[in-house]
Amino acid sequence: MTDAPAVQPPAVADLPFEQQIYLRSPFGLLPTTLLAFVFLFGSFLAVAAIEHVAILRPNLAFTGAAWPALVLSLLCCSALAMQRYVRAAEVRDAPAYAKILTGGMASALTVTAMSSRETQYLRPTLIGLVLGLVIGTIVRMSEAREGHPMPPLTLIWFMCATTFMLVLFTRGVEHTRAGGRGYARTLTAELKIDLLRTDTLAVLGRSAARSSLIWFVVSGVACLFFVSGDLNWLTVLLIGACAGMGLGIFVSIMSRIHKQIVAAKAAELEHVRRQIDAMRERLAHDDHAGARLSGMLAYEKRIMDAPEWPFDQSTLVRVGASALIVTVPWFGQAVAAYLIEHLGHIGG
Repeated sequence: MTDAPAVQPPAVADLPFEQQIYLRSPFGLLPTTLLAFVFLFGSFLAVAAIEHVAILRPNLAFTGAAWPALVLSLLCCSALAMQRYVRAAEVRDAPAYAKILTGGMASALTVTAMSSRETQYLRPTLIGLVLGLVIGTIVRMSEAREGHPMPPLTLIWFMCATTFMLVLFTRGVEHTRAGGRGYARTLTAELKIDLLRTDTLAVLGRSAARSSLIWFVVSGVACLFFVSGDLNWLTVLLIGACAGMGLGIFVSIMSRIHKQIVAAKAAELEHVRRQIDAMRERLAHDDHAGARLSGMLAYEKRIMDAPEWPFDQSTLVRVGASALIVTVPWFGQAVAAYLIEHLGHIGG
């Protein structure tokens, strides 16, 4: 018999709007994301057309107004899409969670829920709104002082886009914090560790890698600001915060589970070594003790060789590739462009 799901999935109306966008859409993940991008960037193009803001330069490159708008639109859509991708992948992994949790499918459904019951979105949403308005105002005022004033509708678009991006960021931080706390509590109380089949724990590594990928992708998209040279303290802060969140999530989750595996391994080794000691004392008067001792020694070796980290090599490679391939090339491109430009001045 299979475990009957004791946890009913929440109604769509009770989920955060990041998930409702996709659940209410008649299309899949990619088409819905593309439509969201068309709406965001298309609204900028409409505003720019109304106020006669240039979009393309004579060489068909985006102008200093259009490129940041494109990147902001990509940032918002990437954050939305990656959150949906991760939550859907977690739901698909529910059967794998059920095998390693004492609560079975009921606990698996709680762990893989699209929104933690502990998540409180009101406060981070308000914080994001305030930060967006304040930071957007500061950035636009500084650009105006530098001689790049914007027409009113274009300015309003950038303020709204910046605010929306920061709301997604603060809500994402809250979701990660609250979800991680409940996730850790469930694993501490219910995780079943079979040292002879540690491969069943690979789902934990996959989950942590996917959660990190959200932040790595957002960090990588933010690096697009390097292309146009539109780099400021807000961009640097966003890139650093997202990359740090991605790495911190993976390391903190894996370290916690690593400690549980090490503790289980130490307890099992202590148990089997006591049996080995007892069997050694029986060697002199028990003809079958030698065979049983050999079996115990082989079992001890299996336990000692059991992996202590809940991920396989492919998961580790994916995390490393996500952190490096998504983010580092943009930094490298920026550094190379800087060196070429300044070496050209020196050579001239």
